[in-house]
Order: sequence, then C-alpha cells, then structure tokens
Amino acid sequence: MKKFLTKISRIFRGRRKSAGLTLVELLVALVISTLVVILAGSAIAMVTSVNQEAQQKIERLIDLSRAFDFMSQEIRTARRINSTETTVADGNSISVANVVANAGINLTSLGNYGTIVLYLEVPITSSVPATCPAGGPNAGAAPPSPTDFDPVVYDIRTSPTSWLGPRIVSRYGRIPSEDGSIDPCSNPVSSDILVDAIADTDMNPAPTCNSPAVLVGNGGFYACVNGGLVDLYMRSKVGDLKTHSLSSKAFSRLGNSNTISAPALSGARQTGGDNMTLSWTWNGSGSPTFKLYRSVAGGQGTEIYSGSNSSNTSLLSGSTGETNCYVATATVGSYTSPYSNEICEPR
Repeated sequence: MKKFLTKISRIFRGRRKSAGLTLVELLVALVISTLVVILAGSAIAMVTSVNQEAQQKIERLIDLSRAFDFMSQEIRTARRINSTETTVADGNSISVANVVANAGINLTSLGNYGTIVLYLEVPITSSVPATCPAGGPNAGAAPPSPTDFDPVVYDIRTSPTSWLGPRIVSRYGRIPSEDGSIDPCSNPVSSDILVDAIADTDMNPAPTCNSPAVLVGNGGFYACVNGGLVDLYMRSKVGDLKTHSLSSKAFSRLGNSNTISAPALSGARQTGGDNMTLSWTWNGSGSPTFKLYRSVAGGQGTEIYSGSNSSNTSLLSGSTGETNCYVATATVGSYTSPYSNEICEPR
C-alpha cells in the first residue's frame, strides 16, 4: 500500500510539473514578445516617416508646378520683362529693382521685399471706365494708373513665421480674375505669397544663363531673361535636409522670333559740330514705331524721337566733355523689342 501511494504521488507531481510554465520560460517569452513589438513598432514608424516624406515631396512638387503655371501664364501675356521703355536690367549697373523704380513703383509698396527677380508689364485688355463703378474698388474715382497695363513684381524673401520657411516667393500686382482678366479699378496687392518652403541656399549646380541673357535671383528662385524668353528655376526645401528643384521655360506670346530682334544702331558725329547722325536697321516683321533714347553722363534715358523713320539727327547735350549715349527700340502692336546696342559720344 505504501508503495502504491508513493507511485500515485509521483504521478501527480509529474502532472503538476507539466501543467504550467516556469518563471524562466515566462521571462524568455516576455523578452521575445517585447522584441517583436519593438521591431514591429520601428517598422511602422519607418514606413510612416517614409510616407510622410514622400507626401511632403508630392506637396512641394504640386506647389512648385502651380507657381510655375501661374508665372508662365503671366510671362506669356507680358509686353515687357525686366524692362521699361527707358530702362532694362543688365545684371550689372542696372538691377531689376532699378527697373521697378523706373516704372514708377515705390519700392516700399512691395513690403519687406528681398531680392527682386522679375518685373512684368501685363496688358489690361478689359475696357477702362472713366470712373470706377459703385460697389467695387475705387468706386466713383478714376481707375488707378497705369490703366493700360498691370506692373507685376516677383521677389524671394524670408518667410514670415506663419508660413513654411525658410523663404517664400512673393508677388506684387493686381489679382487677376478666374478668367485671367484684370480689373483696371482694382488696386495692387503687395506681399501676396505665391509659394512657400523655398530653399535659402544657392542651387548646386548654379543655373546657366548665357549672354545676352541676364540671370537674376537668390537662394531657391532664379530667372534667366533673354528678351521675351524666360527660364525659371525654383528649389523647395523639404524637411531639414531634403531639397527639390524644378525648372521651366516661358516665352512672351506678344513676341516671336522676328519681333524679339532689337534694332542695330549706328551713328557718327557730324564734322565741325555737336550734331550726331544716328540710323538703325531692324530685321523684324510688321510696321514698327521706333523710339530713340539719350542719356547724358550716365543719367536716366530720355526719349528724343518716336516714329517710323530709321534715322535721326540729335544735338549732343550736357556740359562739354559729358558723354551722350543712345539706344533704340522697335514697337509692333503692344510688344516692344529689347534695346539696341549703345552708341556713345562726348560733347
């Protein structure tokens, strides 16, 4: 009987041993489960981060594409780009800011502007009333000048704190309606943000811009302007380290391969006097109106002739020894060519 009870006891002890897990086994299982959870969580976090970065890149691409489309449309309709009738940005002594000031825009109207990259003159094609209608901007008053075109300015500046940094591309000008038309009674809007999250570091490699084209810009926004042809470059900043660049090309529809040509100016001083005989040739099409400008001692250019003739005689101006410089343009319809070569002669 004693032997039988001993055998039964051993059986129950064996069953108790096989009925559960030891503490060591529980700890091992816990460690393995924890590692699995950690690895799974890390994988999920990594996938989420990759997806967020991809989404950021997509959003930046969309933003840049929209900005390119909007700017390209305005460039296509512009009658002048980085130039006025008397001033053209040359990348050296005359900046786009000089052009903007020459157009009659007070630079303070642009707000806290940075580097001015583009100045456009977009024609206003809608009818201009003598007085602005009631219920709209400037009601009862004459439309603000200019009424034949809208001066548009783009610059790259430091981003305000409420927008994605580090820089933004800002626009100054009237806001077009949905069909692209411009209300001549509306007022220009300054510091209108076209696109944000623009990089503050220069592009690498830098944009190429071969003479006579002029490269203007800073950080993540550049424009290479050659008459009516503009190459646009933008570089967005995604996160702390990633950047993404896009480039585009736009051409003014008011110019073509013929009308984009500039007059070729020549001139000679008449013997024994201060008269200059100037003449010019032009290879464009249509019936242009030529304009001749003179600047004295590096001052602002002044129009001294406008008409269909291809020559003009001008009396040298200023004090003795001061240099007179001449340039010419050709206008066909609403498009004005780039400036001709310069002819200079001291009085």
